[in-house]
Amino acid sequence: MTYVTGAEEQAKTGKAPCLKGQSYVQYTYAPDRILHPMERVGKKGEGKWRRITWDEAYSKIASRFKQIIDEHGSEAILPYSYSGNYGAIGMSASGERFWNRIGSSILERKVCTYAAYDGLKSLYGTFLGPDPEDVVLSDVYLNWGHDEVVSNTIAIKLINEARDRGTKILAVNPQRTPLCSQADIYLQPRPSTDVQLCAGIMKYLVEKDLVNHKFIAEQTIGYDELLKRLDEISYDEVEAITGVPRAKMFEFAQVLGENEKTMLRMGYGFQRNFNGGRMARAVAMLLAVTGNFGKRGNGLIYDNVHAGGGLNQYQASGKYMRPNPDAQRINMTELAKALHPTNPTSHDKPSKSIHGMIIYNGNPVVVAPDTNAVIEGMKREDLFVVGHDMVMTDSLQYCDIIVPAASQFETDDIVGDYHGYYVQVCQKVIEPLGECKCNWTFFRELGQAMGFEDPAFQASNDDIIHELLDTDSPYYKGVTYDRLMKEKYIKLDIPQPVLADGKYETPSGKIEFSSQLMADAGFHPVLDWGLPEDEMEPKERELPFRLLSSGVPQRVNSSFYNVKYIRAIPAYYVKINPKDAQQYGIVNNDTVKLSNHRGEAKFVAMVTTGVPEGSLMTPKCNWLRLNPNGTDGCTNSLTTDKLTDMGGCSAYHSTRVALAKA
Repeated sequence: MTYVTGAEEQAKTGKAPCLKGQSYVQYTYAPDRILHPMERVGKKGEGKWRRITWDEAYSKIASRFKQIIDEHGSEAILPYSYSGNYGAIGMSASGERFWNRIGSSILERKVCTYAAYDGLKSLYGTFLGPDPEDVVLSDVYLNWGHDEVVSNTIAIKLINEARDRGTKILAVNPQRTPLCSQADIYLQPRPSTDVQLCAGIMKYLVEKDLVNHKFIAEQTIGYDELLKRLDEISYDEVEAITGVPRAKMFEFAQVLGENEKTMLRMGYGFQRNFNGGRMARAVAMLLAVTGNFGKRGNGLIYDNVHAGGGLNQYQASGKYMRPNPDAQRINMTELAKALHPTNPTSHDKPSKSIHGMIIYNGNPVVVAPDTNAVIEGMKREDLFVVGHDMVMTDSLQYCDIIVPAASQFETDDIVGDYHGYYVQVCQKVIEPLGECKCNWTFFRELGQAMGFEDPAFQASNDDIIHELLDTDSPYYKGVTYDRLMKEKYIKLDIPQPVLADGKYETPSGKIEFSSQLMADAGFHPVLDWGLPEDEMEPKERELPFRLLSSGVPQRVNSSFYNVKYIRAIPAYYVKINPKDAQQYGIVNNDTVKLSNHRGEAKFVAMVTTGVPEGSLMTPKCNWLRLNPNGTDGCTNSLTTDKLTDMGGCSAYHSTRVALAKA
């Protein structure tokens, strides 16, 4: 493989890969690519290994897993993985067949989006949204807590086309992103104050009679309760809490209220807070009071998983094989707690101790919060850890066995969007390098080494693709294996506009400004004013800065950090507001230390108005061993592993730190 370019026939992305895509040749042929199985010969973390054969690796893993199951039960084994290359086989079906067959603990992979799932459902019953390509039909594009440059570059050309047609761009984000700088109106609230900001905006819309009375009367309940709740907060309070000047907020609300069609793109990051679900609910209310549901060019885009969710993962993932569907559940955000050497817990309750783990599609030491506690758990000598990856990540340093993984260019798979409505093929381009194996080959052969004779462990990647496409989902009507292989990518036929019938999957069948679901969860049924600081321990609440850990355009979580083409682009900096920098005597390029009771890490200062006073931003999921300022800390050395208010999501951004010159 000598180059990577965009497929000309792939209309949604065009011909140009992003920076990460352009680095895929170096990514695939990286000099530190793991090419052979290895066994640890020193202490965990020492980095001492000896080469072994695949047969030896399978024998050792299978033998140890059988011993663990005999001594502690199958729930003493835990997978740790997330998206990998997002292939339906590589991400889900491959490993899940194995985990379901042995009856392992169930990993709750809720690190990304789940707080807003529940928050949105409490209002209008779903988190699925309209076709993002319809933004060109919108009067207003409202970006709330999203950064297209980082994680949605293919949307930029659509936004630009919409702008050329006269669409207004509104943006809300504590961190000033490129789109925020280009927006017609940009609001920069303090982190996690979104409920109060939304209340202020709705208060203005009501007072200026910019609400859609007909829509509210026909498709909502609880509007009177909303009006009462809005009366309980003043503009002075909104301004004091959010830091947003009321004149700017009023200007924003006026544009939102006087235009007919608004499409709102909600980001994932902002809901990774202790009040994440409550904030998502409040943001979506802006569309409800203005009647922005049920038409082409309006609605809320959050996580359009129609394509992936419509596949037959029940069959492909082997869920029918699981002997213990009520097995203990471990939330991946709480990995440190689950691996605690003496007092393992999950969801604030005691859990069964974990004695075996396979890491694949993930790098938990620097992706999971509270890095130092994760490392302490992984150092346990009674914890047998296998790592399946392409390169020596920080996590693989604590493994007992390492086996080499194939890239997406070395295997066959299919991929469903989680933004648009497409399903596409991922075809093998080259043979696996060295002795690398794709996820399914690894788990299939490991299953065979465990003695599994089930037909599921004889299947090929091609067989699993057939199973995935054998689905009753109406989204996949007319999508066959032969058609997909021929056309390479297919846009699913999902009726538009969404929610056109005015029917919502809520208890009342309508949008619920007042929700019993929220009340049952212990929150105010309309708008809950709670802030993350209310839930922090005093020793953290008293620290001077909120820490945001955002994505950056040149990385995907912890991926690409080893790639030569990427490594020169900074990922170990901290953004500091000029007023805060002046107070601490910090200038650009100073080395500074962030710290709290979980740990500390050093970064290079970047003084900028891109973050508000009292807030700092560091790139998320950066590696320990590649930190040029000191390999004893990284961003997630500082972050909390407490879960969100709803959905069991991560709450990385509900973290406070101290700042000092190093």
